[in-house]
Order: sequence, then structure tokens, then C-alpha cells
Amino acid sequence: MPKQEIIYYIEHESNSDLIYLIAVTCIERLMKLGKVGVIKAILDSGTATLCKMIPK
Repeated sequence: MPKQEIIYYIEHESNSDLIYLIAVTCIERLMKLGKVGVIKAILDSGTATLCKMIPK
């Protein structure tokens, strides 16, 4: 599956359980590849997005 199709699929998927499983699988794969910096970047981005969602 080409990269663009995967990204398009994730962006348009409405099943939150499926998106969660995709995210966990990606993080597990990155761990196996030893890409700790990428995992940290994902977590940092997610934290920043979560902070924007919290009303001040």
C-alpha cells in the first residue's frame, strides 16, 4: 500500500478503536526499529495538541 493511501485512510477513518490500534502498532514498530526519538516526538506533539484542547 503506497504511503499516500495509508495517510489518507488514517485521516478519513472514523472508528476511534481502529485508529487507536493503528497508533499502538506504529509505536510498537518504532520501538522494534529503535526509533526512540520519533516516539518522543509523537508524544510531544500529542501532549501539545491535548493542551490546546483543554479550556483555559
